[in-house]
This record gives sequence, structure tokens and C-alpha cells, in this order.
Amino acid sequence: MTTPFRWSFDKREQLGSWIEDVPGFYKPHREDIDALRSAAARILAMSDGADLAFIGRSPENFYDYLCGCFSDLESVPSLNLVPFSMRWIGQGEAGSIPTHKFSGLREALEARGLSPARIATADRPTALVDMVAYGGTMEALVKVLHRMAAEDGTDWNAVQRRLKIIGLTTRKKNSPNTWRWQQNQTWLDLVPDATIKNVSAPAGFIFLIANGQDKVTRSFHYGRWDSDGAGADTPDEEQRRAMKLAAWLYDLGGTREERQRLSSLITKRPEMKQPATRALVSALRRI
Repeated sequence: MTTPFRWSFDKREQLGSWIEDVPGFYKPHREDIDALRSAAARILAMSDGADLAFIGRSPENFYDYLCGCFSDLESVPSLNLVPFSMRWIGQGEAGSIPTHKFSGLREALEARGLSPARIATADRPTALVDMVAYGGTMEALVKVLHRMAAEDGTDWNAVQRRLKIIGLTTRKKNSPNTWRWQQNQTWLDLVPDATIKNVSAPAGFIFLIANGQDKVTRSFHYGRWDSDGAGADTPDEEQRRAMKLAAWLYDLGGTREERQRLSSLITKRPEMKQPATRALVSALRRI
């Protein structure tokens, strides 16, 4: 089994002519870029210097944009786009996944830096970042990591202490009665020490990046966990549009002006009192 292929947008030689003259591609609206930048600033501030693991395909825009922002910078958190699609655990939960399927999933997660041993011993904590409606995907991922730790003999307590969870949610009117996804989640007893934060964004933006946009990466669902496919297929027209957007966001993030905009938003956050957040702002402003 090989992990799902994804093109690297800092290596344009991989792309050939696939992102040239792409039919149907339009630059993002300014409002969507503003929403992306604002949410990215809050993710970075709330993560407090943690390595960022973006889960599944919905956060692709954040990953490509921040890869551009972090390009050529030293001593910044690592960024990984983790292939994972599993919203429902089902009877038997993660323990019921057949060994041949689970081995393929494990390989893909470990290849993107998401192994219990690494989480427990890395210099930085790990923040799991994903779009969250009801918490099903996050529950599934935590239970998969728990099974991996049990099979590896890794101390789960050491793992969960190093986890942060950041949910990207639809913005709602704030009130004492506002429902939050982490309420009444029985699986959170697996991660009692994990920090859980939420970053809200306009509903239109959340729908766009979660459901409306074309995706660079093919979905890594249950049926593909034991696939023997290797390398990249020729991208179809939808993928080419997604690749064009990913390259555009990467290039935007790599500009001095955009890094200044992002860092300025972070400085307005209360988390600027955190040494790791101040260090990140300094790094972004250094170039």
C-alpha cells in the first residue's frame, strides 16, 4: 500500500503544464481570502506553536496557504495534510477494522507524521485541525490513534497529553445556549488532557471549502486503505482546477505582503502572550 499521492506546490516541475490554461478556474473572491486568512491566524494562535495536522480534504486551502506562508522559514511548526475519511465508527468501533485495512490506514497516517510514538515524543505538541459539524470524524481519528498506540505499546496517556484539537465550525450567534460540538461527546474521556478549541468562520466559506470546491487529493476512504496503487494518475479537469487554486494560494502565502497581513492578525489575538506565538510572528515578519 502506498499513501495517497499529492503534488507538491513548491516543486512546480512536478506539475508540468497541468495548471496552465485551466478551464473554469477563477481566483478566489476577496471575502473568501479574508475568511481564510482570519481563520488561519486564529488556528496558529490557538495552536500555541504545535505542529499542525490538517485532517482529510476539507482543510486543503489552509494547508496550501500556510505552506506558502512558512516556505523558507526556520523554526516554525510542521504542516501535514493527513489523508483520512471515516465519519462513522459503527459497531465494534476502530477495533473492528480488519487488519489488512488498518495496516494501510496506519501506513498513510504515519507517512504524514501522525503516529502515536511521534506525537508522544516530538518537540512540539500536535494539533488536529478539521472541519467539525458533529465530531464524527474527529472521534474516529482519535479512536484509530488509540488502537495504533495499543498495538505499538505506546503509552496512550503520553500521547493524549500532547494533543490539541482545533475544530473549524460555522459561525453562529454567540450566546450561553449556543450548541458546541464538543458537548456531550462521550469519547472525549480518551483525551482528558487535550486542549480543544474552535475557530468559527462564515457559513458560506465553510460550505465552499468543505463541499463546494474541487479537491486536489482523492478521498482516502475505507475502500482505498488497502489499495496497491502507486504514483499519480493523470489529473482530471476538476483536479486541475484544484491544483491551480492550491498553487495560487501557495504563491499568495509566500509573498512578504501576505505574511505581514497574517502576522498582524495574530498580534491582535490574546494568545500573543504565549512565547511560541510571538516567535511565530517574528518568523513571519523576518522575510
